[in-house]
Amino acid sequence: MAHEMDAPSTTGTIMSSSTFSGSSKNSSKRSATSDREIDFTKDNVASPIDLECHIQCERITKILDDAIYKCKLSICLADLVQEYQLLNSVLSPMHMDDLMFIFEQYDNPLFSASLLNMAVMEDLKAGDLSLKNRLNPELGHLIYIMNSYPELKPRVDEMVAKMRESIDDTAPRLMPPGFDFLLEMERFRELMVKQMETTAAEELSAKINTRKLEASNQHLLARIEESSTALKEETERFDQTMALKSEIIAKLEHELVLLNYEATVKLKKKILDSERQMVLATRSHTVKNEMLKEEQVESQEAYEALLKQHLIEEKNQRARRFKVETQLLSWLQKYDLEMNDKQVELDEFTQQFEEETELCEQLEKKIEIQNVDYIPLMAEREAEYHQEMTEKMNKFLMDHCARVIQTAWRNVLANRAEKKKLKGKAKKGKKKA
Repeated sequence: MAHEMDAPSTTGTIMSSSTFSGSSKNSSKRSATSDREIDFTKDNVASPIDLECHIQCERITKILDDAIYKCKLSICLADLVQEYQLLNSVLSPMHMDDLMFIFEQYDNPLFSASLLNMAVMEDLKAGDLSLKNRLNPELGHLIYIMNSYPELKPRVDEMVAKMRESIDDTAPRLMPPGFDFLLEMERFRELMVKQMETTAAEELSAKINTRKLEASNQHLLARIEESSTALKEETERFDQTMALKSEIIAKLEHELVLLNYEATVKLKKKILDSERQMVLATRSHTVKNEMLKEEQVESQEAYEALLKQHLIEEKNQRARRFKVETQLLSWLQKYDLEMNDKQVELDEFTQQFEEETELCEQLEKKIEIQNVDYIPLMAEREAEYHQEMTEKMNKFLMDHCARVIQTAWRNVLANRAEKKKLKGKAKKGKKKA
């Protein structure tokens, strides 16, 4: 029995090693593709440590992705097993037979031919509730078969999406534990990726910043305590000052009542005085009104005299205005006649200008037509002239160089002849001696 119980554990280890090898292959493929996209072997790109960290990060993310997919598969396993047509079209015949055998194990666990389930049932009846006996080895094999076919992944994703929508719509508190574990795994993957993307320098700077914030927080807490004690003292002082001010306000209210009484008495006196002054003012105003009426009569007489004088002046101004208008009309008529003559001259000049501009445009068009032939001819002529001058200059330089060389060579020959003469004279002098 013990040997038979150890058999499924060995198969489980073989399966786990195969899955790990498959995940390592997939991670190696992903790392190869990422290396094709980002070449970390070039200079000034990344150090070997960074490259190794990047590879390890990709491996860990791949392992976590596989674990998350297995969690999704285990959650959707009950619904996925019911889709017989999909499984029959995707799975191989051998795996399909394994699935049928596993279904028979779940339908008739006590009457099946599997000795493993019988051993597990006997252990459970005996009270052995270890993890080995609580987990069915056939279930692990079933998950292994489902995981080995990536064609089932879209369907699994659809099932998980439907479960998420149903949980979001109904009640998120009534979430099944398996789905809760899947969400926690996805959050863990996001946190892990975010943590691995942060460099050591960023973590160190974050720790330094947190320490600085803790120190500043302690300093601020001390200042808050000091300010709170100061605030309590100020509130006590404020209460004392408010009590003193309330006493002062009561005294001022009493004084205000007395002042109101005195003000009413004074106001009545002022009203009587103002009435007396008003009577005196009305009497004085009546006297002034009579005087103003007399002044009105005098000013009316003066106004009539001025009006007569202004009417006479207006007649004179109108006569002058009539003379000026007649003169202005005569000047305008003269101006119109002169401007008509000038306009005729201007029209003639404009007509001549337009005719001359048309002639100039025609001449420019002719010149442009002639330039088509003239410019290349001049360019050829200039090139020939330049070539001729360069040949003459080269010939002159050759003649000059030849003359210089000839004169130099003549000088060399002359020097040699003089040296020979001097040597001959010296030999003759030695022989004579």
